[in-house]
Formats: sequence, C-alpha cells, structure tokens
Amino acid sequence: MSQTVNEEKEAYADDTPLVELFGEGARARLLSVFATKRGREFSVTELSRQAGVTRKTVYDHLNKLEKLGVVKSVDTGQANRYTTADSEVAEKLYELNGVTLQRLLDSE
Repeated sequence: MSQTVNEEKEAYADDTPLVELFGEGARARLLSVFATKRGREFSVTELSRQAGVTRKTVYDHLNKLEKLGVVKSVDTGQANRYTTADSEVAEKLYELNGVTLQRLLDSE
C-alpha cells in the first residue's frame, strides 16, 4: 500500500497534469515529477518530498519504473540518484503530460 506524506506544505506533484489524469496514486505522483523535471537527478529523499510520498513508497516503485524505461539510476559513488531515462516510454510520458496540461487549460 502506498502512503502519502501528510505535511502542511503542498508537494510538487499535487494537481499536476498526470496526477489529474491517473489519480492520486504514488506512481502517478512519481511519474509526474519525472515527466516535468526531465534532466534533473533526484535522491530518494528529494523524490519523496517532490511526490509527497514516503521514502519507502519511492523505493517500492523505482525498480518497476526502471524496468519500464521511465527512470534510470545514476551511480554517484555514494548513493544512487534517479533521472528520467532516454527512452520512447519516457518521451511519450513527457508528451502525455503536455497534452493533458493543454486539455486542462482549455477546459478552464
């Protein structure tokens, strides 16, 4: 079961296009972070904060997202960091994020 972090501060992933499209699930929140912040490397703690989920939840999803080609790990010598993969799946996710955002803006 995924858990969201209950903090006073709103997580970055709140109300993003992919969360609007896929719902409030932890994986949708993580996908949203990777799709909108391409090229940036994240620690698990940063992903947790950005997505508004626990670190355990991030770990629960990273392996699957790597296998799907959305995320790649970057060995920094200390702890792994994670970034959006250079793959067709990641590119389509980025495009879907943009199309969904445009649809949301058009419907307002």
